[in-house]
Amino acid sequence: MRCRSFARVTLSAIATLGVIMPGAAVAQTGFEVYGQLNFGIFSTDDGFSSETYFTDNDNSNSRIGFNWINSFGDGRSLRFNFETGLGLNGSSSVSIDDTSPDVDLNRPELRKFEFIYKTPDIGTISLGQGGTASEGVAEADFSGTSVIAYSGISDLAGGIEYRGAGGAGTGIVIGDTFSSFDGARRLRLRYDTPSWNGLVFSASGGEEVLADSDDTEYYDIGARYSGDYGDLRADARLSYAWVSEGEELLVGSAAVLHTPTGLSFAVSAGAQQEGNDDYLYGKLGWQQDWFAIGTTALSIDLYEGSDYEFDGSDSSSAGLAAVQKIDEYNMEIYAVWRRHEFGAPGISVADVDVFAIGARWQF
Repeated sequence: MRCRSFARVTLSAIATLGVIMPGAAVAQTGFEVYGQLNFGIFSTDDGFSSETYFTDNDNSNSRIGFNWINSFGDGRSLRFNFETGLGLNGSSSVSIDDTSPDVDLNRPELRKFEFIYKTPDIGTISLGQGGTASEGVAEADFSGTSVIAYSGISDLAGGIEYRGAGGAGTGIVIGDTFSSFDGARRLRLRYDTPSWNGLVFSASGGEEVLADSDDTEYYDIGARYSGDYGDLRADARLSYAWVSEGEELLVGSAAVLHTPTGLSFAVSAGAQQEGNDDYLYGKLGWQQDWFAIGTTALSIDLYEGSDYEFDGSDSSSAGLAAVQKIDEYNMEIYAVWRRHEFGAPGISVADVDVFAIGARWQF
């Protein structure tokens, strides 16, 4: 029922856009297909047993999409964007008991189905399944290694269970103990202002429609800034989100890159406003053109969180990552090592180590 209602709203919105578009402008239509394949092999050691997996990399999963673009001579454009994952089992969901690769193309794989009307003076209006105003706010990063290491710690090995005394299962998985509180893609109406010297404000409201029996509504506001200061590049993001279930989230991130040396620093932080869950994430990066095939990127990051799953708990993670670009083939090959630590009053679990190698090809 909600999908049929959305279809009617979409058609009405497009009709409205057709009315407000200037009739004198000459439209130029274009169509483009894009996508990526991003597969990796990763191994886990939970202190008692180890396992190896071949999966899609959920840090930036495999996908395919297309854009239909209608551009007007006065700077306005109307774009339809469709994008979907490929339904491959991902690195965030496999477990020690589920290691076999499989394909399950279902509704949650739909990433984008949206119409985007952009103007140089009014701003941008987006309608449909797509990013909310808070999506990506936790992810400011110039390191060049975010394909395998960023503030979304649980995208790699999020389904791996912590082991307690004697190797007994605890029922607690990595994904329960790490979060960046970042926004997501929803069925929403979103507005972005024009850029004022690199500063853009956004607002959106919508609901979850891809998950069964989930009518949660989401509302958020955000601000993003990007700018260059001589040898320095800067990126800063901030958002506040309201969820109909009563949750409120404050999230922000910032990154700076020194272009002559390739050194970068990023920080991300977030907190629940109706609870005690919070985190702080920091990352140092270094990029150099050591090889003719493309840039090499290295990074080290640290994550500290508290009160996930249990009051008084502590979540910690440290990671080392390397990414080598192969410009001729629009490809990156990567490797990462990460350790996950978790503790809570009366609960003691073994650390979980993860090592992964893989490659992403974009087209």
